[in-house]
Amino acid sequence: MGLDSYIFQSINSNNQTVYAVRIGKYKSYKSAANRSANLKKILQKPTMITYYDSLNPAEPEKITAEPEKNITEPEEISDSSPMPAIETPAQEPADLIDVKPSETSAFQTNDTDQYPETAALTEEPSSLKSLQKKMKELEAEIQKLRDASDVRSQLAITEEEAKAEEEDILEAAGREYTLTQEGTLRVSYGISYSYSGYDAIRESTRVEDVADHTISNSFSASYGLKDNLTAGVSIPFVYKYHKVGTVNSLDTTDFGDLHLSWRFQPVKSSTDLPTIILNGSFGIPVGRNPYEIQVGEELSTSSGIYKANFGVSISQVSDPVVAFGSLSISYPFATQSINQKRNEGTLDEVDPGMSLGASIGLGYALSYKLNINLGFSYSYSFETTYKYKDAPDATSGTSTGASLSIGTGYKLSRDQNLNFSIGIPITSTRSFSLSLSTPIDFAL
Repeated sequence: MGLDSYIFQSINSNNQTVYAVRIGKYKSYKSAANRSANLKKILQKPTMITYYDSLNPAEPEKITAEPEKNITEPEEISDSSPMPAIETPAQEPADLIDVKPSETSAFQTNDTDQYPETAALTEEPSSLKSLQKKMKELEAEIQKLRDASDVRSQLAITEEEAKAEEEDILEAAGREYTLTQEGTLRVSYGISYSYSGYDAIRESTRVEDVADHTISNSFSASYGLKDNLTAGVSIPFVYKYHKVGTVNSLDTTDFGDLHLSWRFQPVKSSTDLPTIILNGSFGIPVGRNPYEIQVGEELSTSSGIYKANFGVSISQVSDPVVAFGSLSISYPFATQSINQKRNEGTLDEVDPGMSLGASIGLGYALSYKLNINLGFSYSYSFETTYKYKDAPDATSGTSTGASLSIGTGYKLSRDQNLNFSIGIPITSTRSFSLSLSTPIDFAL
């Protein structure tokens, strides 16, 4: 409006910071009172006269009156004594921090305007007390707004927490989706149970029910070499139980396959770009080898072959939903010089075929601590060739597999989650799997 307004900052009796809109710096109370009366009519807002450098209202009886100068002429003032100023309390507490006087009214004026001296020189005590009461009420409202703002700030999810929420969902869906921050060691324990049942023909005439139960305790660790590069290792401890009919059964306990893995994120994710993660692993058989046991009398706990895996996973956040998918290829290496006695002959070499896999899914954050996910996976395996020393070679056919998984994740603490999932093979109605895992992060 062209007025000589400014912001005055001070501390009130409640030790709170107060921001007030003030106009002018006057040498006498009379000059300030004349200006105040005129501004009340112009602004249609309450005003009060205070000392220039404090929150205390100015009292006319304590100000020595001097001959008034023309209000249009600049006043020569001295900072050595208290000077009155006119204060106009803001009506909107949210605007107290950044006050824009130009938005208070459409009235325009300047320092050369003439101010009539028609107003009273003193404020009635009742009006002054009422204004002071209103100011105290305003300060209380401001404090309430600040307290509410602090609460909202504490409840609002930060960018880091949003990223952690996304990682929690993907962690519950599958480890290949997440990365470990640089300098952080993530140790995970997972336990899974799988059941597979089928009918087997015995002695050409008898059909028996076969049930395989497998419990796997998996221990894994990953370390963030960089924020976008993670190295990991995992080893399972497996218990197997195989039962045929109601009489014959076998069981064994040993290690499974050791896996060395890596994950790399080539491009930083953003709201416009999905998160792309390249991953790979190398499997080493360290447990009970299926090509070194007595077939029909012992059980194996590992695959017995070296295998290389490579894949890529993609995820995109559309809060509160995370969509994810992956593609993978597995290349197993041939195993030679086996010399295993079987009913078909002496097995000498196994040349497994490659396999391809794909998966898609959705994760939904029910809250910051709880999420659910649903996924579908498909795999296709090429034929495997078996070579015998004293019998013709044999080749298995190609095979496909598909399964549906349903999972949930719960955030136990800042660094610990609990993930649970159930897998139901679509291609086999008598099989299912359950898994439970809990990763824990350690910052080194």
